[in-house]
Amino acid sequence: MGSKRERAIRAMNNAWLAYTYAYDYDYGRWCQAELTIIKDPKSAYYYAKNVIKGRWPEAENIIMTDPCYAYHYARCVIKGRWCQAELTIMKDPW
Repeated sequence: MGSKRERAIRAMNNAWLAYTYAYDYDYGRWCQAELTIIKDPKSAYYYAKNVIKGRWPEAENIIMTDPCYAYHYARCVIKGRWCQAELTIMKDPW
């Protein structure tokens, strides 16, 4: 597996690994990895919900590209309507 430092370096190149590293090991924002995390709607949603524990305005344009994660972001992070993402959310067949 490698040391904690080696795992962190590997995580910097993968959005999901970076999120899980921040959630599992750092228990707080990991600013150096945010440029990687912000590229993936799923990782950005979970990072906002579980690490930031609130809105992440810089990632909202990415999150709203995925209907499923836009819905969950509105429901679990914003806890209300997210007007900017409603057209995207309506595209989800579920």
